[in-house]
Amino acid sequence: MNVHPISTAEFESFVRRFEDPLLRDVVEYERWKGELGLLRTFWAGKETRLAFLGLEEGQNLQGVLRVLKVPFSERKRWGGKGGERGEIQDIFLHPFDAEGLKALLVGAERVLSHNGLLDFGISEWKEPYWEILERLGFSPYARSVLIAWDTEREIPKAGNPDVEIRFASLEMKRVLRRIQQSSWGFFIPPDFERQDVLLAFLDGQPVGSAYLNRSTHHIDFGVHVRREFQRRRVGTAILREALRLCRERGAQRMFVTRVLRAITKINESDRIALRFYLDCGGEILREYRGFRRKKRPRPMKIPPLSKF
Repeated sequence: MNVHPISTAEFESFVRRFEDPLLRDVVEYERWKGELGLLRTFWAGKETRLAFLGLEEGQNLQGVLRVLKVPFSERKRWGGKGGERGEIQDIFLHPFDAEGLKALLVGAERVLSHNGLLDFGISEWKEPYWEILERLGFSPYARSVLIAWDTEREIPKAGNPDVEIRFASLEMKRVLRRIQQSSWGFFIPPDFERQDVLLAFLDGQPVGSAYLNRSTHHIDFGVHVRREFQRRRVGTAILREALRLCRERGAQRMFVTRVLRAITKINESDRIALRFYLDCGGEILREYRGFRRKKRPRPMKIPPLSKF
């Protein structure tokens, strides 16, 4: 088996056979993922691609992946050093083969070492690869769900007809803070240059919010509703308006990401959030699991998303 750098065209041509809805255009995919860096999740941050690698046997390309450099936001938890770490993503093998995966990862680690990156993670959403990664000594450390809506379809649930959605202004940060702190206990300020900040009013009160990214069509940090106004279809009204805006702008999909708070158990807040998005017509596009090498890897019993 021979692992070596390949071109963007070679990577794109190989991946095309898998008909992945996000990876039809690699340049656009990397732009989209770069814009998702606002989220600072383990699989979406400000990334620099170091290489596309290909696995060849004979003269046939049998596998590919992307090797990246990303900010090391997990440094304290991992006990690592430096402000950057390595990241391996978008692994595709045909045919799927454990030895092929191992060879690709060895090649990727060589690239990272050459760039001075000894700490690295692997973000993988394809279930057959998870078990092999654990067998190769990598342990899950994070879990996240990417949900998408087809903009040609309507959300199957009606929003509260008494909810009015307006665009928030810079002067409304205090209002947004109150909503988010009630919803999930802390506040992430919006980026008005990149996001349309939707504010939901009910009975004249601001009760819910969402940050719709104009570039990625992603609802950054999710939909939030003050606790005392939850279960009154305020969130559904926000989702419907966000989807309308995405459709109006020519987007094929609208997205939201949920980073799960626990790996080995079902957190009630995660269960409620996932159930809300799926009941409103969202479909799970990718379940990301983040892996890293540990000195003493141990098997983990991770509940499937169906348990949520």
